[in-house]
Amino acid sequence: MTVTDNHTEHQDHSGAHHEAPEVVDGRQRLAIWLFIGGDFVSMGALMFTYLYLRGVNTTNGWMSIVGMPTQGRTLATLEAGDYTPITNIESKLSTSLNWEIVLALVVSAAILWIGERQLRAARTNDRSFPFYAILASAAATVAIWLQLEQLQKVPQYFVSSNDSSVLMHTTYGSAMMALGTSVIIHAVILILLGIGLTIRSARGVISHDRWFQVRLVRFFWVWVAVSSVILGGMTTLFAGH
Repeated sequence: MTVTDNHTEHQDHSGAHHEAPEVVDGRQRLAIWLFIGGDFVSMGALMFTYLYLRGVNTTNGWMSIVGMPTQGRTLATLEAGDYTPITNIESKLSTSLNWEIVLALVVSAAILWIGERQLRAARTNDRSFPFYAILASAAATVAIWLQLEQLQKVPQYFVSSNDSSVLMHTTYGSAMMALGTSVIIHAVILILLGIGLTIRSARGVISHDRWFQVRLVRFFWVWVAVSSVILGGMTTLFAGH
């Protein structure tokens, strides 16, 4: 099945000439690759920041901080009690949970890709694609839930300095919160895209002979899965303690 088959409305009812389907398809693919390229730059900046902070380890504060673990207590409670600063050495976040998040995103990308292949191979209007889109979105939702659980494990510390008292994170904790938030944002985008594909498929806009929008979404979906593998490897190998 060619691109020409996907863009059947090459002329409107007035006979006006539109761009060739190949031109439209090429522009759409260029747009999604530029979008992915921009996201790659943003992700690269986060990775560089993580590795840079891990490398310089200013004042040995990558995974340590002088303060007192909050253990869920409020700032007012901490200020009212006796405050004896200690050096807290933080452990890295759960490696297994980290890779469960990666697995959920990889599985979601695989599900959408399989759905796209089935849609493109169908000879008639296949109604099964919305099932794949919903299932892929569900897997991305699982990734968000796991990532939120991971972020809750980043400890806070009560630190008093220069007549001020604040709740702080270690450099490692702050970096992991930034990366985790990025994962959540990307997963939310995937869910919205999956919902959009489901609705458009139900309306007949996406079918066995009009699958090009699914391919564009798949490009980004796979990129998110690949980037999660890269982030997972980086935070596993270069965590510290």
